[in-house]
Amino acid sequence: MAMPPAPVQANPVLNHINWPVGPNHVDLYKESYRECRQLDPLWSFSYSERNGEFGVEPPLGNTIEPWKVLVIYSTEPDLDPDCDLELHKKQKITGGSHGWRHMRFRLLGTTFGIAPESFRMHMNLAGMAFEIGNDYWGWRYLSRCAHYLADLGNPFHVKALPASFLIRKLFSSHELFTTVSAVHQSYEVYVERRFREGFPAFKEALLRGAREGQAAGYDVTVKLKHYIRRAGKRHNPIFHYMLDQFGQELIDAFQKMDPNSHLDAAGQTNLCSEDAAKVIFKKPDSPTLDFLDRITADILFDVGRILGMLFDRFSRLHTSRTRENGP
Repeated sequence: MAMPPAPVQANPVLNHINWPVGPNHVDLYKESYRECRQLDPLWSFSYSERNGEFGVEPPLGNTIEPWKVLVIYSTEPDLDPDCDLELHKKQKITGGSHGWRHMRFRLLGTTFGIAPESFRMHMNLAGMAFEIGNDYWGWRYLSRCAHYLADLGNPFHVKALPASFLIRKLFSSHELFTTVSAVHQSYEVYVERRFREGFPAFKEALLRGAREGQAAGYDVTVKLKHYIRRAGKRHNPIFHYMLDQFGQELIDAFQKMDPNSHLDAAGQTNLCSEDAAKVIFKKPDSPTLDFLDRITADILFDVGRILGMLFDRFSRLHTSRTRENGP
């Protein structure tokens, strides 16, 4: 947070040959905005709807602190960069190209998704942008990189479903699709709602993890496999708990899901988020959420820890380069 502001610059377009972006993606510059509406933070679920309109041209001459870039662009990968692409013949299993780039799990002996590659690609792009002197896009690519890294700490991004549940529902494909999508999205609705409420345990877990990761001095890529493995081990307890506690009422909130829809799974489940929130938070002070609060705090500690390693690596590299090149 002590780093000097970076001048806003245009995208150096370092990635479109080896890493195409979705046909509907446009780089928006939130440094240039017009406030046009206020949204209820607890009941706004649209990824694309925000409380402002943002510029499509970089506001050259403006500067912004690196930490602000990391924060305000961290949700960018959940918009259009990874949507509506033909990346792999098996991407339908992950709900489309978006899921393919944000998940990585094994199912029936086959690996689906490339989230670790998404992380590495954007870490490399950040380094390339810094190398050519475009610090603004260095931090912005790093923000995207952090998004994929955090996704890999989400149990539902590294494991699809419990084996026992798969065996029971193997010949009920629609029920399987709906249930897995419902539990995954509902868990994300729960976590997002807690953050928007300012839930202290989550903030504290992230900060403790980040400070430990920053102090550890480990190479984030070396710790990646262990980080993913720990996330995967937390999947089954959360999956079963969501079904045990909220049951059919939660599944019913996702009945409009259609595996043959032109929308990918992320787009469809987002349309069901409000109904899911009404089920999960029907009694906001209920001890029903205590288990989810505890296990999610543990997850967020791990996420904070690995993000601390990532940001520490780049802050040290950036500081070293600045010293070498002079003011």
